[in-house]
Amino acid sequence: MNSLPSIQPGNSPSEESEERDKEPRTLTYPAYIASLLDTGAKRMAAGVRMDCSSQGQCPRSCHLCHMSPGTSGGRQQSEPVLLQITKAAPIYELVSNNETYQALQEAMMSMLWCSGKGDVIDDWCRCDSSAFGADGLPTCAPLFRPMLKLSHTYEPSSSLVIMEWNHTEPPIGVRIVDYLISQEKVTERTDHSKVETETLLSFVDDILSGAKSPCVMLGDIPDLLTSSISMIVRCLEPDTPYMFRLWAVDNTGRRSSPSEVTIKTPCPAVDDVKAQEIADKIYNLFNGYTSGKEQQTAYNTLMDLSAPTLHRVLYHYNQRYESFGEFTWRCEDELGPRKAGLILSKLDELSPWCKGLLLEPKIGLRRMSLKFLSCRYTDTKAFGLNWVDLGQDVRKACDEQTLAVMYNDYASGALPYTLFMSKHTPPIHVAGR
Repeated sequence: MNSLPSIQPGNSPSEESEERDKEPRTLTYPAYIASLLDTGAKRMAAGVRMDCSSQGQCPRSCHLCHMSPGTSGGRQQSEPVLLQITKAAPIYELVSNNETYQALQEAMMSMLWCSGKGDVIDDWCRCDSSAFGADGLPTCAPLFRPMLKLSHTYEPSSSLVIMEWNHTEPPIGVRIVDYLISQEKVTERTDHSKVETETLLSFVDDILSGAKSPCVMLGDIPDLLTSSISMIVRCLEPDTPYMFRLWAVDNTGRRSSPSEVTIKTPCPAVDDVKAQEIADKIYNLFNGYTSGKEQQTAYNTLMDLSAPTLHRVLYHYNQRYESFGEFTWRCEDELGPRKAGLILSKLDELSPWCKGLLLEPKIGLRRMSLKFLSCRYTDTKAFGLNWVDLGQDVRKACDEQTLAVMYNDYASGALPYTLFMSKHTPPIHVAGR
């Protein structure tokens, strides 16, 4: 590699005597090239890129390197550099023949939008005869998989989850006309492969039209500002695993590969203030002589309670009045073994995880208003499925309403739901705020 001398700014004859005793200013060749690009002193030709990199300095022992004359006097050695000059130009500009130019352009469009297995016609792909699946549908235009995920804005409740995904489609090749959503209740908790029930809904025909989805409602829909779609799923059982799957469907009827989310819904929500009041009421009914009427009132009150509320009544009763007798013993003593057995059997309806949360010293109740779109049945195909303008069209047939959702906040900060990333990933208990 050749070495290049350092470039020094020249001095006028009148200044040479003043500069002779000073160390001269040196400018290496890479720095010189960089200064041209940075300051714009020399305009580079269109498409030209210059890259000048230092290769280090020549060692004194190298007989192939030429030292600058002033090296022995303490001046900087000559610095080898590598100057690379490239010019960027589209491939078709390098082709002068019109037929070759046209063939090259068609081949590049085919590779970009049709996987090289078809021709681009306007904004769609005409697939080759070899690019058809076993079902007879064309496969040359890639159909991307939509990514289903839990909402980052709203956390799941004991009977409700909010799922969302982004609507995306390329400008050429694929036209998304619908999404299919599957909801499955998982019965085998150790192996998330067995399902009890499955519900398959069409986003356009069932949810968007409001025809067959009393438990599934619209949240957000695409507009000019966002491509997000959110879906509110209700009527779920507390503390139960569910698997949700999502497919995209194009205008040929082809389905994408599914994306899935498996989640165990939170434990049932409980009103801890109400549970404290009932614990006080039961103590007053059991205190002293208990008449038959008071016994029946206590029995009816406790039988009407849900399992989580009964757990909290037991907790608060024992915290305050255990010195007068433990709750289960007092129930058997005042109501008899048969009635007490009917009441206490409800305590076994909850999982060990939920029972552990109900032993927290303090459980707060939080209410949140969730907006959703209540849609009336309408012919969604009349919209033409223009996803960008879909929001304006849907709001003509849908009313915005609010839904009250209850959540429990625990003293430890834990949230009682589990998110499974996949069938082969261990569950993750999500921490609270």
